[in-house]
Amino acid sequence: MDEKNLSLFKLISAADIGALKFFRLLERFGSAELVLKAHKKDLMSIEGISPALAETILSSLNVDKAEKELETAIKNGITIVLYTDDAYPVTLRDFTDKPLVLYIKGNILEKDFNSISIVGSRKISNYGKTVTSEFASYFAKKGVTIVSGLARGVDTLAHVTALKHKSRTVAVLGNGLLVNYPQENAKLQEIISQNGAIISEFPLKQPPDRSSFPRRNRIIAGFSMATLVTEAALGSGAFITARFCAEYGKDVFAVPGSIYSNVSKGTNKLIQDGAFIALSPPDMADNFKWIPKDKINTINGPSNIDKLGLAVLNLIESDSAGLPPDLIAQKLNINISKIAQTLLRLEVDGFIKTTPGQVYVRVY
Repeated sequence: MDEKNLSLFKLISAADIGALKFFRLLERFGSAELVLKAHKKDLMSIEGISPALAETILSSLNVDKAEKELETAIKNGITIVLYTDDAYPVTLRDFTDKPLVLYIKGNILEKDFNSISIVGSRKISNYGKTVTSEFASYFAKKGVTIVSGLARGVDTLAHVTALKHKSRTVAVLGNGLLVNYPQENAKLQEIISQNGAIISEFPLKQPPDRSSFPRRNRIIAGFSMATLVTEAALGSGAFITARFCAEYGKDVFAVPGSIYSNVSKGTNKLIQDGAFIALSPPDMADNFKWIPKDKINTINGPSNIDKLGLAVLNLIESDSAGLPPDLIAQKLNINISKIAQTLLRLEVDGFIKTTPGQVYVRVY
C-alpha cells in the first residue's frame, strides 16, 4: 500500500466516522494526508466532527494501528481494498453510504457481480429449508453466485447449497474476518473463502454487535443484482436488506408463506408492500436477462439427459403444480411405459421427485 492509500486507510481506521463525514473532510482539506496534519479546531469546523472525534483523528498519526492491521491481514491471506482501488466491487462504487474499506479473503471475480442474495430467518422452518434449498440450487446450477450473510438458518443453507453444486458464493460478515460468528460456521467460513469470498468492512478482530448487522445488510443489498427473502419474521434483518435494495434500485423478491406462520409474516408483508412474489425459481429467473436461460452448471446437468428426458423435464418444469405420468404421455404422445422409464431415470438423477398422487415436480 503506497503512502497515499496508507493515509486514506489511517483516516478510515482512526474512527468510525462514516462516509458522509469522511468525504466532508476530504472536500475541506483536499487529501487524507492533509486531514491528518490539520489542527483540531480546523477539524471541528466540519459539520459532525466533535472535539472527541477530532482528537481521535489526530491521534492516529501517533500510533501504528493501520500498519499493524495491514501486517495482520497479510499474515492471514486477507486483502484490504479501499474504495479508490480498481479491485473495489463495481456494484458498490456509486452508493453514497458505500463501505470505505473492504477486507476480503478469497477472490471476487467479475462474474460474482451477476449475483443474487438469499437471506431470511435464523429460525428456519421445514418449509423455509425446502424453498431456500430449491431456489439456491436452481441459481447455483445456472452458475449464478449466491450472496448471503453467513448467519444461522437461511443464510447458512444458501451458502451450503451453492457449495454443494460447486458454484461460487460470497459471504458478507457483520464482524471482522478473524472473528468466527456464529462459531459453528467457522469451517464453513474457511471453505467459502476457497470457493468465493468472505468480505467485511469491519476491522479484522472486531466482534459483531447490534449495529453491525444492518451495516452488513446494506453491503449484501448493494453487491447483488437482486435479493430473495425466502422466510422472515416481521422486523427481521431481512427487512433491512430489502429496504436497502429498494433504496438502491434493486429488485426484491419474497417467497409467500402461511398466514399463520411467524416466519412467513415478513415475506408476506414484503409482497404486500410491493416486493415481487417468488412462486418458483424459473419464474424469478425470467426477470433477469443476465442469467443464461439454458445454462446449467452442474456435474449431473441436463447435458447427461437424452432428448426424451429433456422434453419430459421441460414439460414438468412448465407446470408448477407438477404432472402425473399419464398426462405427460398424452401431451408428448409417447407410450406411457417409455415415459415411466424416463421419469424413473430423472428421479434417480435428482431432477424430479414424486409427490402424493404420483405427481412429478421439478427439483431445483
